[in-house]
Amino acid sequence: MTAKYDLIIIGSGSASTTTAFRALKAGKKIAVIDQKPIGGTCALRGCDPKKVMVGVTDSLEHAKRLQGYGISDFKGELNWDELMKFKSSFTEPMSKKIEESLVKSGIDVHRGRAKFIKPDTLEVEGKPLEAEKFLISSGVKAATLNFPGSEYLIDNEEFLNLPSLPKNLVFIGGGYISVEFASIARKAGSEATIIQHSDRILVNFDKEVAEVLSKQLKDSGIRTLTSSSVKEIQKSGGKYEIRLAKDGKEHSITADLVVHGAGREFDSDMGLEVGQVKWSRKGVAVNEYLQSVSNPRVYAAGDSADTSGPKLTPIAVMEGNIAAENIINGNSVKANYTGIPTSVFSSPPLAMVGITEEGASRKGIKTTVKKGEMTSWYNSRRRMVPSSFYKIIMNEDSSKILGAHILGENSEETINIFALAIRLGIDVKTLLSIPYTYPSDTNDIRYMIG
Repeated sequence: MTAKYDLIIIGSGSASTTTAFRALKAGKKIAVIDQKPIGGTCALRGCDPKKVMVGVTDSLEHAKRLQGYGISDFKGELNWDELMKFKSSFTEPMSKKIEESLVKSGIDVHRGRAKFIKPDTLEVEGKPLEAEKFLISSGVKAATLNFPGSEYLIDNEEFLNLPSLPKNLVFIGGGYISVEFASIARKAGSEATIIQHSDRILVNFDKEVAEVLSKQLKDSGIRTLTSSSVKEIQKSGGKYEIRLAKDGKEHSITADLVVHGAGREFDSDMGLEVGQVKWSRKGVAVNEYLQSVSNPRVYAAGDSADTSGPKLTPIAVMEGNIAAENIINGNSVKANYTGIPTSVFSSPPLAMVGITEEGASRKGIKTTVKKGEMTSWYNSRRRMVPSSFYKIIMNEDSSKILGAHILGENSEETINIFALAIRLGIDVKTLLSIPYTYPSDTNDIRYMIG
């Protein structure tokens, strides 16, 4: 017998639960399907456990930097086993907590992989489920890499659950996953190498600011091989040999573990062709209302939607709310991706919002750019931060903020002020008029734009 619902949601992360509870309040009968533990990537195998690990390793590094400045005879060492237990104290209870919340609210939870068997029907573990509307928010997976030995790579989830940290790790790809994990590994005492195909790491960030971070990573002991292509990985005697091409020459490096940080792609294994759902590796093809362009019953949100929005948890929540509104009341709400901040939790962290200097130049926008080192500033010196930098891009005519790029402690917090300014059209004069708390990192905004 086919179970019937008003809304079936594939996935149980931030976008999924946001939509589910909004639709539930509207009186809809809902089912949530997930083959993985309930809770999604961020809470269980992404940002939350990662930030716990970043926090501990950052604290260790901070104490080491301040030796001789009030801290003496510091012999702090990272205990990986204790760190994993601390991290697990956040992640292990979460899945059960989220699932119980769904079930107690009256939402049916089905475990298994969903497969469309008709445009209006899914099958899960042999059970057919029919619905008026569907939300696809099942997330992404590590991108497929086509070279011999790619099966030896571990992904982000496996890294975050390593029972012990090897002494020598190689990270394939130069995006935020590799940079963050390499930073954790290095602060924990291991050797770390990043192999990047393009000529620099963090290609979606401002080039100049990313280069400052790249130099700091190298100074910290992280080896970065840019303009390098992995050709093959071989396993021998518990070690991995990574063969790569760089500058027209063949090279080889050895590691105890090789980590996949070379991008993510839509996890599309759900019979989308049968469901008449158009998709690409970027996600479900949707219109401005997050509705499938090929099957009007279907919506998508978060990492599963092919939109211009970045693949971030706050965007998943925002899109989950938009999808819910449009599913419940008809298409009326569109996403606003203006002023979305993002951060790389490297050491120090790098945060950005808005346009890059290169992007402004390509668009022919007349800008005023203010930039500089902050290493000698009070907030950097009191922490003995080895490198910090800022770049603020303003409209030459209106003095409104177009982009902000900050490398430094607590930049992931400070960037939110610039995000607010971009989203609401606040100009420099107004930002300068605010009496910020002092001496805070946010107060440094006055020196960045003044």
